[in-house]
Amino acid sequence: MSQLPIKTILIDRTNFEQHAFIVIQAVKNTPFIGIDVETQDSNRHAGLNALCGYKEDGTKSKTAKLVFDMKRTVMTGFSLYPEGHDFAYYVNLNHADVENRLPWEQARKLIEVKPKGAHWISHNAPYELTSFKNCYDLRLDEILCTMQMAVSAFGPDEYDLNKFLAAGQGGIAALKNSLLQECMKWDPSGKGMPPALEEVVGKIIAKESKAEHSYNGFVKSVAYGYGLKGLVKAFFDYQMTTFEQVLNGKAHMGQLTGAETAAYGAEDAYWAVRLFRHLMDFMARTNPAVMGTFFDQENPMIHVFSNIWDEGMKVNTDAIYEQRDNERVKMAQILLRLKAEIKKKLPFNDAPHEGLLKGEKWYQTGYQKYRDQITKWANSADWVEKTEPDEDGIHPTQPEAAIFAQCHQVRGPVSNAWSIESDKDEPTGPNLSHYMPIRVLMYDLLGEEVIRSLGKVQSDGEARGKLLDRLQDDTAKEIIKGLNEISGVEQRMKLYLTPYTQLMDPETGCLYPLVSSMLATRRMGASVPNPMQLAKRGESTYVRGFFEADHDDHVIVSVDWSGVELVEIGEFSGDPEFIKAFGQIPHEDLHGGAAADILSVDVPGLTEKSFKALKDFQTADDYRDHFGQEMTNYNRLFTNLKGQELKVGDAYKYWRTEVGKGANFNYWYSGFLGTIGDRMGWHVDKTGDATKRYRERFSVAEDWRVNLIETGKRQGFIELPDHHRRVRFEATAMWAEYFGAKFKLPPDGADELVHRYNAVWDYIIRKIQGRANNQLVNAYIQGSCATLAKRSIIKINRLARERGWTSREFRFMMPIHDELLFSVHRSIAVEAIHLIRETMIDHPDMFTKCKLDASPSVGLTFEPYSAKKGVLLGQVELFELPEAVGVGNVNGRATDDQVRGVVDYLFEQRKLAA
Repeated sequence: MSQLPIKTILIDRTNFEQHAFIVIQAVKNTPFIGIDVETQDSNRHAGLNALCGYKEDGTKSKTAKLVFDMKRTVMTGFSLYPEGHDFAYYVNLNHADVENRLPWEQARKLIEVKPKGAHWISHNAPYELTSFKNCYDLRLDEILCTMQMAVSAFGPDEYDLNKFLAAGQGGIAALKNSLLQECMKWDPSGKGMPPALEEVVGKIIAKESKAEHSYNGFVKSVAYGYGLKGLVKAFFDYQMTTFEQVLNGKAHMGQLTGAETAAYGAEDAYWAVRLFRHLMDFMARTNPAVMGTFFDQENPMIHVFSNIWDEGMKVNTDAIYEQRDNERVKMAQILLRLKAEIKKKLPFNDAPHEGLLKGEKWYQTGYQKYRDQITKWANSADWVEKTEPDEDGIHPTQPEAAIFAQCHQVRGPVSNAWSIESDKDEPTGPNLSHYMPIRVLMYDLLGEEVIRSLGKVQSDGEARGKLLDRLQDDTAKEIIKGLNEISGVEQRMKLYLTPYTQLMDPETGCLYPLVSSMLATRRMGASVPNPMQLAKRGESTYVRGFFEADHDDHVIVSVDWSGVELVEIGEFSGDPEFIKAFGQIPHEDLHGGAAADILSVDVPGLTEKSFKALKDFQTADDYRDHFGQEMTNYNRLFTNLKGQELKVGDAYKYWRTEVGKGANFNYWYSGFLGTIGDRMGWHVDKTGDATKRYRERFSVAEDWRVNLIETGKRQGFIELPDHHRRVRFEATAMWAEYFGAKFKLPPDGADELVHRYNAVWDYIIRKIQGRANNQLVNAYIQGSCATLAKRSIIKINRLARERGWTSREFRFMMPIHDELLFSVHRSIAVEAIHLIRETMIDHPDMFTKCKLDASPSVGLTFEPYSAKKGVLLGQVELFELPEAVGVGNVNGRATDDQVRGVVDYLFEQRKLAA
């Protein structure tokens, strides 16, 4: 802990009159004032206590998380630092020394005197904004966020080169001996690495790993980061006091006195101002153009983030609990069936599975443990009766105790959460969500050959699908189907139902997502919960139905950019194929031609014309009679990826989506059709041939992609259209030299160990650089999506205010990828839809060759509308009007009167449902 360069004055009931005039004059006459709040939310609702890991006595578990309950937060105090002054001030509002607390009526005078044009400065300003709003209904204006400023100044994985060099080998050094040992079993001239060496290398280059021994972990240890304490240490070599140090064993800030907290609170206000000045200088030196972006685009978004946090998203709490209970019953029924099928396959073979013995250390040492767990569970008693679900997939009700007992026999998100909720012992059976027991069932019990990708054993949904395709035994198929069903239930419970039941406020019926923009691409992200995870298709689609408009007389208006990533590629590259598709509204098809080129690898002679002609034929025989002389292996067109027969009427749409659309939305981030080739079951050479044909179709766009990467290799960064930079020093030759020098041994032509060891590091360097190259392209496209979203939100909110729409009539709810959600009063729905969509597609400063388009939907919930499934209150697509809504213009774009008809239909349906 260092000494703060200025003094702190504690202001409370005992000395307010003595200091108030001085503080007020300082605030009135200083352009920049640091501000920070201290809070405690020990009154958080019970669900958050469970989610965060707090026990009934208020103590925390070892894995406790921090999620704020802003509706029950108490502001214990706030600090002010007028720039250039010798003192920072801390105000005691609600500390343990009750007699010294300053009444809010007096404390607010210190804030309200800030003149127009002066700015508050705070690190993580959405917290200050939301705290003052919730605690005292005070809206801070003209506030600058140094955290968001840091995001504009540098990415989350950027670092000072000197620190990178000084870090030596970091945590990666722990793997050196393993690399030295395993590299002697590898022939660098061969095609693949031995599994043991590949496993060690994988620990270093793993994309998602943050372990100290990974490259990502190494970067994290030297990166600037965005936390105030880390930035102050990095830029000013000052060690700020930590939260734990100031608490000194107390549970929260409310248990400390004002005197115990003052210096700690003042630190944040003081250093926010110092950091603001440093970041201004940093950006002026490194990227002056981004300063305007911060002030005009990034900083205004902090008010949007605060509003989302403050207002939340209204949900149907009864529906969430009901669906959670349904999933628990479904889980019990799946387990009942799966146990019966597993028992038919028991016992295991005496010998362990040879495929799993290769490279799976956990299996080598513990296969018997997993076999015993599975055998014991399969032979345990059952607690529920087998039932058949109704047409909605709901099983008849059975005693809750029996359902719990059935689920409690295994571990996983369903049983673990239920045990905590019921204050019961944790389950001890096999974890059927974990890859180890799953692989024992898939390969060991069923005796099947393991499925590998890049040398590694696979057991995810795609691998289970492949295994299911080749299985002939019905019992084995049922076991794989059971695992798939369990995976679906567990995912829905883990991602949505369990956290939703804990996060939703019991009084307001709302969830309060925390939205920010700190990703490397500057895309917006969300947490607790993360609505970005909401899927439009699949078994979890019903989750969208939980979300409702703010008020009973509101609708949810959702507007989604159409193929925006591809429109951007067309605009930035000027590729004629893209411009042909996106040069007008409505857009034309881009996917059919791509699908034809790729499929021609399997169907020689297939052209775009003959592929699109699939739509014009009634039978496969008619199609063969017409085109049979032009191509070979045309039967491939009538068999899907699972080996099932495709009707000629479905073939075009299927392949256009699976191959054409899949390639268009994946190729540009990797430069190879690896995913498509893997799904098609192609050898890498055939995938390479398909990739070549794809590139030839979009050769101009491919040149743009390659040139973008070359720019990154040269400069170490690329600049996005809004002037943010994606820095990837890893893309440069200099990085390869510096990083290689950390680990590679001096070359010795006679030493085979040195040769192979250095070859391993060359491989690692290539992999990290290849990832960096792809990240450059990804950041340019995704970062441009972020620019569109933020500029659109800011402008839409401004135009709504100019129209006189209050927050009671119109509110931006949430960004979900390329979709913007608004809660809108039904009386202004038509005008709001026009304003939102027209703003979203009007960005002439970025788009001159291709045209943006966006499709609006309206509903009382956020679930996609489906008359067939009975989802009558969900989002009706206004550019593809469904017949069941009954306003005419089926599958066409709705007129204003038809939009009003859709809105009236939705409210009428709600009346009928009630």
